[in-house]
Amino acid sequence: MTVPSNQPRCGVCARKLVKNGTTSSGRTRWRCKSCGASSTQARVDVTRKAEFTAFLSWITGKQRQGGYAASERTFRRRSAWCWNVAPEAPVTGEVHPVVMLDGTYFNGWCVLVAYTGSHVIAWQWCDREKHASWSALLQQIPAPDVAVVDGHKGLESALRECWPETKVQRCLFH
Repeated sequence: MTVPSNQPRCGVCARKLVKNGTTSSGRTRWRCKSCGASSTQARVDVTRKAEFTAFLSWITGKQRQGGYAASERTFRRRSAWCWNVAPEAPVTGEVHPVVMLDGTYFNGWCVLVAYTGSHVIAWQWCDREKHASWSALLQQIPAPDVAVVDGHKGLESALRECWPETKVQRCLFH
């Protein structure tokens, strides 16, 4: 993705453009002194950031889609690409003293979550809680001192394999 420079070129004659006021929405208008063509420059990075911010605000808030654009249909069209953004948890390598591990199901899929008590440090999508899925999650983070688990057999075997020195505590809720 190329970001327009502060000295854009004319789309007609390829000469440098000069600033020529602003549009009614406040964007800078550019004009070519040679051929007289006028244009505005779109900043794709700024536009995408605004669309993603509105999408996150909508998905985590209570406002309707129509509150973020001219219409709900416009909002859905502009933010359709946001559904394809895969969230990633940064791998910091930080060793946490206690990590809680559990799986939750959504629409036939399962997400395995590693939680420190204050924030999620890693997650893994899978079809069901099984040894291979838990191993993939556990390999993402360093072994803690204690792991709090729900007693699922696939998790227990993955813990013995990936974190053999970690003490295991059964969750009181489970």
